[in-house]
Amino acid sequence: MSLKDIEGIGPKTLEKLKELGITSVEHLAEFTVEELVAVGVEYERAVKILSEAAQRVGATKPKTAIQFRQERYKVFKTGLSSFDEKTPWGGIREAFIYEFAGEFGTGKSMFAHQLAVASLASGFTARVVYIDTEGTFNDKLAEAVAKRFGADPEKVLQSILVYQPANVAQLEQIVKFEVPKHIQEGCRVLVIDTITALYRAEFVGREMLATRQQRIHYLVDWLRRHARTFNLVSILTNQVMDMPTGMAGMKTPAGGNVLAHAVNARFMMMRYNKAKPEGYMWPLDVPGMAPDVRIEYRITEAGLE
Repeated sequence: MSLKDIEGIGPKTLEKLKELGITSVEHLAEFTVEELVAVGVEYERAVKILSEAAQRVGATKPKTAIQFRQERYKVFKTGLSSFDEKTPWGGIREAFIYEFAGEFGTGKSMFAHQLAVASLASGFTARVVYIDTEGTFNDKLAEAVAKRFGADPEKVLQSILVYQPANVAQLEQIVKFEVPKHIQEGCRVLVIDTITALYRAEFVGREMLATRQQRIHYLVDWLRRHARTFNLVSILTNQVMDMPTGMAGMKTPAGGNVLAHAVNARFMMMRYNKAKPEGYMWPLDVPGMAPDVRIEYRITEAGLE
C-alpha cells in the first residue's frame, strides 16, 4: 500500500508529505493532525487522511485482554549473562524503550555498543541506527564485540548507521524522518548515546527548563510512536545529576519526570572504583523487577561480561 492509495491524498498533498519526509502509510499514521497542519495540509484533509491511514495499519483496532496476554515479543540476548538471567524478558525485548544511566566511566556507552552488535549478531535486526550525540562512537569496540559474538566484524560495521547530530533540531529530524526510512530497510534497534546531552547544552538555565523538558518529551514520544507502530527497540544512555535533596553522593538520571514516565525500563549503573573493572546496575523502574535486584558486570575490551 502506498500513500497514493489513501483517500484525500492528491498530487499536491502527496508532494507536501514527501517533502516532509513521509514515505509510507505506517509512517503517516504516526503523525498528529497538528503536525500536518503545521506544514500546510488543510485541517479537514489532515483529519481525513490520518483517520484512514490509522485504519489501514490497524492502529484503531482494539485487542482483547487475552490477546495482550498471549502476545509474544521477540527478544535478543545481550551477552551479559546476569542481565539476561535476571530481567523478566531474558534479554532485550522489542517495542520497549530502555534507559541506562550512570556517571562517566560506568560502562553505559560500552553496553550500548554491545547491545547494537548483539542485536545484529543474533539476527534480531538487519540494521542499527546509532545516534552519537557526544562523539564517542568507537568502531574498534564494535569490532571487538563482534568478534566476541562470533559475527563478521566487517558486516557488523556495515550494518551500524552512525549519526552525529550537532543540535537538538538535527536529533529530532533524524528520529522523525530518517529512522523510519531505515526501518523499511530492516532496522529494529535504535541507540541514542546520550539522550539528554544536546538538550542540556542547548537549553541552559532555569528559565529554559520547561522548554527543555517539553522538547525531550516530544522526542521520546516519537520513540514511543515507533515502538507502537514498528516494534522498534530504543536504547538510551543518560547522564546523571545530584539529587535536589542535597544528600551527598546521591545521583539521579538527568531529564526529570519526562524520562522517568516515558521509558519502559530504567537501569542505573555504578562503579565504586574506576580503577577496577567491576560494576553493577540495578532497576530504577522496570516492570517485573524488584528494585533490590543487582546485576553484576565486568568491563573488558570487548564489552560487559
